[in-house]
Amino acid sequence: MRSISASWTSIAITIACIYVLRLFLIPKRGAVTRGDDEDEDDETFPEPMPKGDLTTAALRAYDGSDPAKPILLAAKGIVFDVTRGRDFYGKGGPYNAFTGIDCSRALGKVSLEKENLCADVGDFAASERDALNQWVGKFEDKYPVVGKLTDGKYNGKF
Repeated sequence: MRSISASWTSIAITIACIYVLRLFLIPKRGAVTRGDDEDEDDETFPEPMPKGDLTTAALRAYDGSDPAKPILLAAKGIVFDVTRGRDFYGKGGPYNAFTGIDCSRALGKVSLEKENLCADVGDFAASERDALNQWVGKFEDKYPVVGKLTDGKYNGKF
């Protein structure tokens, strides 16, 4: 009888230990710990870019290197404010190469190669035109249009 009592005591102590460890080591379901998925609206962004056309030289100043400025890119000669996507387009982001320029060729070719970071789409195949148009559609749905490039080199008509 004494061994049964000792077994139950051991089991009770083990369960209590597990409960206490779980309480302190495992976060509760639905609990948000510091640094988890910060809400995009809680981030601070520069003032929205005023609408207006830009030159290619002016566009270069909005490449994500200055956190006080909006981040802009152009596609098909249309300038988009992609600041809210700064994790992708800001300094150090995977698509930062697209910013401050008309990146039409790179979008159509789905490329980050330096030679494709331009607006020349004169030799595009139908599939590349479609890819570029899909990208522009995504930008139009997600980011505000700032204006157009006044002296851009975009040479497509699609």
